Formats: sequence, C-alpha cells, structure tokens
Amino acid sequence: MLIKIKSDAPKFQCNACGSCCSHIRGIIAKEDLNFIRENAYGKLPVVQIVPPEQMTFPLWDWEAKRFREWQNEANVDANISPLRAILDLNSNKAIILTYFMNSKTDACPFLREKKCSIYHTQRAYVCRLFPFNRSPFISQDKEYPAEGMFGECGAMEKILPQVPKDFAEMIKFLNEAFPDGSFLNAVQNDLIIEWENKTIIDLMKKNIIKPAINYPYNFLLRRFKNAEKIDFTDFLLECNYLTLKERERLIKRFDNNLDAKEKIIEFVR
Repeated sequence: MLIKIKSDAPKFQCNACGSCCSHIRGIIAKEDLNFIRENAYGKLPVVQIVPPEQMTFPLWDWEAKRFREWQNEANVDANISPLRAILDLNSNKAIILTYFMNSKTDACPFLREKKCSIYHTQRAYVCRLFPFNRSPFISQDKEYPAEGMFGECGAMEKILPQVPKDFAEMIKFLNEAFPDGSFLNAVQNDLIIEWENKTIIDLMKKNIIKPAINYPYNFLLRRFKNAEKIDFTDFLLECNYLTLKERERLIKRFDNNLDAKEKIIEFVR
C-alpha cells in the first residue's frame, strides 16, 4: 500500500522491456564500488567474497532461501552462492549475510523471453526496487544528486529532470511518482542495510561474535571456503539473539515495507 498525496508528478511505468534483468553482472553504483574496493577486503567485519565485477543481484539470506525453492519451481539453476560474509573467530563459522545468483550468462536465470518467470512471487528487494539503486535516505545530504539513485532505464526520461533538489520535496515527489512501489522497496532495502549494520555492531559489543579483521584477504578466503557456513538470521537464532517468532515477525515487517512507510510518512503527512 502506497502513501498517497495529491500531486501532478509524472508517474513511472515499467514498459517490461527486460533490459534491467538482461545485464545483471557487475552492475554496481560507482560509490558502492569504491567503498567495496577500499573497505570490503578485510578492513571491516563484512568481507566481499567475490569481486564486484563478477557479482550479480544481491539477495538477503531469507530471500536466497526462497529463490532456492523457486528455482526448482521454474526449472532453472540460479547457482545461488555466498556474496558477503563475516568470519567469526568465536564460533569459527562463516556467517553469510547476502548471496548472489552466479549466473552462467549476463542475464538473470529467471528471465525468459524478456519476462520474469517468478514475477508472481515475493521477489527480492533488488528486483522490486528498480529503477532505484538506492533511496535518498542512504545519504542525508540536503541536495542529493538524483542521478546517483537510479539505474539506467528508458522509462526515467521524463521523471529524472523533475526530481527536486530539496530533500523533503524530493521524498514527496518520489513517493507520488512511483506507484509501482519501487520507491518504498528502495527505502526499505536501505533500512534493512541499516538494521544489519546495527545488529552486527551490537553482536560485537556483546562479544557474541568476533569478526576476523585486518587479515590478508587470501587468508580470509581460504578460511571462508573451509569454515562451516550459516545464514545471518539463522545465526541470530542459534546464539539466542532472536527467537523464531521474532525472526518471523522481523522478516514479515521487512516484506511489508513497514519501516519504509513509517519513514516516508514523516514527509508526506
């Protein structure tokens, strides 16, 4: 459900060309690429397991579980593999935060005849947030460049020049201009990133995890390869950080974009 306001803002409408799903390998915003190259090879708790040039759309761990089921339904092999992880020295486990579809081609393995074969499902955030790369909430700049928020999409031609530079006006505009829900999904995805980062910090403060930091990258990769692997939200259950019901409620909250709706309502009420 969108938060509606009356506006003359142009409306984004996907033309179902399939181009956004036809080239998924190595598509990453310049700012993200620079951050990964600078920090994600052992300087921070979360380590990039594959080079950015090889990665495809990222999946949260609970999304990866769904995609493994849907690949059987769609009769495809999505080759879902770990993308980002923490090497925990306390448990000697590789805690997997995100996965990616290591497709044999440059296209999403679920794309058939320019159509998504699992469109009827609860697709991943990275699918549902397009044409966004990120929401403006990822940066609190009061004059956030609109170009940095969006991926390449022909349907953005009339919308992009009209995105306001003022932050509050921008939120109102984007909320109205994307009735497909992509703006809400982009906001929620960024809030999940924020939740993940805060949770990792809290786990470290409580000495529940001790991430391997400032080790040689090749050493980390060898340890990841040989370590027992566990999904992040499964680990939160295992260490009693969350109960099963709490995890179910949390994922349901994420799926329904409840955090995004609360964030946006402050600007459009």
